[in-house]
Amino acid sequence: MNATVNEEITLFPESVVDADTIASPLIKRYSLIAAGVGLIPLPLVDAVLVGGVQVKMVYDLAKAFDIPFEESRVKALVGSLVGGIAPTGIAGGVATLARAIPVVGVAAWYFVGPALAFASTYAVGKVFSEHFQTGGTLLTFDADKIRVHYKREFEAALKSKKSDNAQAEVDKAAPTDATNISGNAKK
Repeated sequence: MNATVNEEITLFPESVVDADTIASPLIKRYSLIAAGVGLIPLPLVDAVLVGGVQVKMVYDLAKAFDIPFEESRVKALVGSLVGGIAPTGIAGGVATLARAIPVVGVAAWYFVGPALAFASTYAVGKVFSEHFQTGGTLLTFDADKIRVHYKREFEAALKSKKSDNAQAEVDKAAPTDATNISGNAKK
């Protein structure tokens, strides 16, 4: 008796990929784009543009995790998350008001705006990515329940961005191979 098997056995499905391998580069790329948009010193214009960057990032994350995307729902969810934390932060509120002061306010915004845009976008990416990784969809995303996690990610990203900026200043001030400690060029 001969039996034939018409079923293909797959030992390593192509879809098995580390989720962070997919999500992390997307989150970082869109966070950096948002930081660039955060340089725009026009109130509301920058917020609208950063919101657009965040919605596009969630679209790409949803696509990567094969989650159906509904733009109006994502806009509402992102707005609920970001609106629940970003404006209430003292630094964000003061910086937003400070933009109204000619010259000084705009100059101050160039330091604060990109960091806030980066941190907000990073936090949005992290919470949506983790939600999608655990089998969640846009329909099961509860912004009220996730807001605490968003706030934690936002604060961590803000601290990270500040430490990155501080490290860049240290690196810029540190002597290079071409200079000695006194700052004189080596011969």
